[in-house]
Parts: sequence; C-alpha cells; structure tokens
Amino acid sequence: MAFAALLNEEAKELEAIGVDLIQFDEPAFNVFFNDVKEWRIETLHRAIDGLKCTTAVHICYGYGIEENIRWKETLGAEWRQYEEIFPALNQSRIDQVSLECANSKVPLSLLGLLKDKQVMVGVIDVASQTVESPEAVAEPLRAAIKHVDPERVIPCTNCGLAPLPRDVAVGKLRALAAGAIGD
Repeated sequence: MAFAALLNEEAKELEAIGVDLIQFDEPAFNVFFNDVKEWRIETLHRAIDGLKCTTAVHICYGYGIEENIRWKETLGAEWRQYEEIFPALNQSRIDQVSLECANSKVPLSLLGLLKDKQVMVGVIDVASQTVESPEAVAEPLRAAIKHVDPERVIPCTNCGLAPLPRDVAVGKLRALAAGAIGD
C-alpha cells in the first residue's frame, strides 16, 4: 500500500500537468489470483485515489524472461487465469483493462467478464520483430467484439514497443492503425 501511495502521488502530479490517461502495469494479476481478490484491487484503488483522469491497468504476461517462458509452457492450450480475476477487476474503480491477446492463448470469450470496462485488446506482438498485417490485427478485434461492445474495445499493442528497432515499431503501429480501421 505504501508503494501504491507513491504511485498515487506521481499520478496526481501527471494529472496536474495535463495527462488524461494513466496506466498502471501489473505483472502478477494473472498468477496470484487470491491476492488479486483479497488486496490487489484495493492497492489499485489506492493508486488511483482522487484521480479524475481515465485510469487503466495493464496485465502483463512477461517477455524474454526464462522463468516466464517456462511457466507459460505449463499453462496448456488455453490460458484461463483471467477467469479468476476479471470479476474482481470488473467491480473495481479502474476505467480500462489492457490485455495481451496477440499470440497468447487467452480465450477472447473471457473478455465478456469485463462487462463494465473499456477493454484494451493487445493485437500487436511486441516479442516478435515480424510486422503484423492489417488483417492479422483486425481478426482478433473482430473476435473481441463478439464478447465486448465495440465502443468499449480499444486496439493496442501487447506491451511497450521500446525494445524493438524503430522501423519495426513504426511498421507495427501502422499495422495497428490500418487493422483497427479496416484498411
């Protein structure tokens, strides 16, 4: 909670200078299910306390870390962990939930558990230097809107593009834009 209070101070400073959306990254929501339900939502609430801007939480599956890679191999054909935490996130005061959907095994039907949230659907794989086609971006978005009202879907990247070469990152952003608008 002390760390959440520090994040809250920083978020309030950012909001004061005009930032209109603040996203908090959460790398453990998909692993520590009981913690999410028992105290992590409360921690998120502490981090957003008093903010008037849009707030988001990004749930990260992790990249390039050998332990994460091995762990993902144990998850089977479908990564259903979100089933455990989405009801609690849906009841939270956070506005948006950002998810990594590109090249994951998360069933998009689980997005339907976020009935009251804007859902940021990660459709760009940031762990690959291959630039997606617009159709590869549009396909999971079409699948997502079967479970989430289209006006609540926000196309996005799985995570940040900083580790990628600039030309690859720009190509991926162009594919994101083209796939999101249907070109």
